[in-house]
Amino acid sequence: MKNYKIAVQQGLNEISDLLSSKGYDVVPFETFKDKVAVTIISGVDSAYEEIEPAQCRNCGGDEEMLVINATRLSPEKVLEYVENIKCC
Repeated sequence: MKNYKIAVQQGLNEISDLLSSKGYDVVPFETFKDKVAVTIISGVDSAYEEIEPAQCRNCGGDEEMLVINATRLSPEKVLEYVENIKCC
């Protein structure tokens, strides 16, 4: 399913380009205001430092979001996580 939004951190251009070319709705992580199903970050801060490469996080209530730490992942591996999303 490709009809959900994916927030991608600035500087992850290869990942953004790949996801866009596959038909995903990619929005900037820094400015997204709508609900997103996936957030892709790199250079994690203390809020995300303990996450696995891909992990579902509770957004409040019954809402969940897949957070992908792309620090050591190829764009193709990130795409694989997105295509196999299980928590949203």
